[in-house]
Amino acid sequence: MKFTYFKMLFIIASILSASIVFAQSGTIYCFFFTIDPELTNYIKVDDHSRKWLSGYSESATMPDELIDSIKMKTEEAFTNKLKMPVKSCYHKNKKGEDVGSVGVFGQLEGLASNTFNGTKKDCPGNSQYIYLDVKIYPSEGTSITLVKTKTKLQPRLEITTKVLDENKNKVWSKSIVIKDFEKIRSETKYYGSVEVTKSEVLTPFDIYAMYLMGLDKLMTE
Repeated sequence: MKFTYFKMLFIIASILSASIVFAQSGTIYCFFFTIDPELTNYIKVDDHSRKWLSGYSESATMPDELIDSIKMKTEEAFTNKLKMPVKSCYHKNKKGEDVGSVGVFGQLEGLASNTFNGTKKDCPGNSQYIYLDVKIYPSEGTSITLVKTKTKLQPRLEITTKVLDENKNKVWSKSIVIKDFEKIRSETKYYGSVEVTKSEVLTPFDIYAMYLMGLDKLMTE
């Protein structure tokens, strides 16, 4: 009888312990993803004779499918790293719609963009909170000589992350850099005072592939 009693206590303790572990979860509350426009603007026009509206540029738009995949791959990577379910946390507007990052100044739109305290209100019950900052710069990477110009682009990917507990204590943090990417070529032509530059720049798929390389390095090294 005594053996059965202690056995029962052990089973109950095991179930409670498993429940506590299972209840742990993480959330990505802030996800910055910034790409320098110099790497994505495939055509740039500057009229040096004008001081107002003297230029414009165009760049390819990141498809929603790729942004969704970036979010999914990121959640999967942190789920595997932290050994707990991880999902992005979004603040809801009055219409009940997710409020994510705004696509300005080279930032990808639609990613988690919240504060630590705001996330605890919007997505309660999490045990770990993830901040992620991704930047792709046009310099300090492998030197790339542009066709017919002396300018050089040196693409560089940097990723920084910080994981906090519910009391805002640091659980884990890491930064990585990748510098070696393929060549980018451009050609500049002049029509009087107007300068037109067309470039073979980073496509949305290039950016997606670069990020997955960085994410893998962030998690495995």
